[in-house]
Order: sequence, then C-alpha cells, then structure tokens
Amino acid sequence: MVPDLRSEVRALPSQIDDPRLAQLYEYWLFRKCNRRFPMRSDIDPLDFRFVLGHVMLLDVMRDPLRFRFRLHGTELARRANYDLSGKFLDDLPLAEYRDYVIDRCKHLVADGEPLLVHHNRILDNKSRQYEALWLPFSEDGTSVSMLLCALIYDIDKHYPTVERQ
Repeated sequence: MVPDLRSEVRALPSQIDDPRLAQLYEYWLFRKCNRRFPMRSDIDPLDFRFVLGHVMLLDVMRDPLRFRFRLHGTELARRANYDLSGKFLDDLPLAEYRDYVIDRCKHLVADGEPLLVHHNRILDNKSRQYEALWLPFSEDGTSVSMLLCALIYDIDKHYPTVERQ
C-alpha cells in the first residue's frame, strides 16, 4: 500500500528533527509562494549556507528518466568518499543504495510532493542513520525538473541555532 504523501506534507514541519532541514523547508515554502513548485531561479544557495554542504541538486532528465547531479555537497562527498557532481545517479557505486535512491527520485518526479526520509546506509563500514528532506522544483510549473535533497547524517547532527525566516 502506497502512503498518502499529501497528509505527510501537511505534517512535515512537525516531523523534521534537524532545525537546518526545518529552516530549508520554510525557505522552500516561502520561495514557492502560492505555486505548486518554486523554480530554480527562485532560490539562491547563499540563502541556505547553513546546510549547503549537505545539499544535492539533481537535474531531472527525460526520455529516458534519469537524474544528474548538478551539485553533490562537500560534506556529503566527504562522508561518502566520492563526489558525484556532474555525474548521473546511475554512477552511485553501491547498487542497493543506488536502486533505493533512483526509486525515491522517480516517486518524487511522479508525485511532486516534498518528502522527509529517515533511512540508514553504510558509510565507512558502519550503518549510519540520516534524515533527508527532498524538495521538487519546476521550470514550467507543472513537471518536476530538479530535485533538491538536504541530507544530515546522525554523526553530523549538532543542532545549531538557526534563524527562522
């Protein structure tokens, strides 16, 4: 059974543990205004410096549906020991995790709703928990053309004080 993500979106702010992700979600809501999605040009990465090293930007390619990393944040690349900037999601070296992320991205493109994920993955031969916030963007207001994912590993949770917009 597929969960009703619309109810999750309404509850999303209360489900976000890391205050950096909560602030990013508020920023996304502010930038989209009354539209379904913001456009890439609506955001300035300098506005979310507080989480920038933990951000991935993925371009949505069509026919066939694929995802290319426009940005693989420095903290994420450091933790993973590889940088995927400019590469396709298909290049993610861990097959099981790659399949999981591709499936997540396909669902986001089809559904178009923000998504909060709590998941585990292996880093340095250790299971690491993370919290990730996935946010869709659209250039035409209808179809998802870019995904932003901010991902915070349990070892990176220090809960800094952040300013709410």
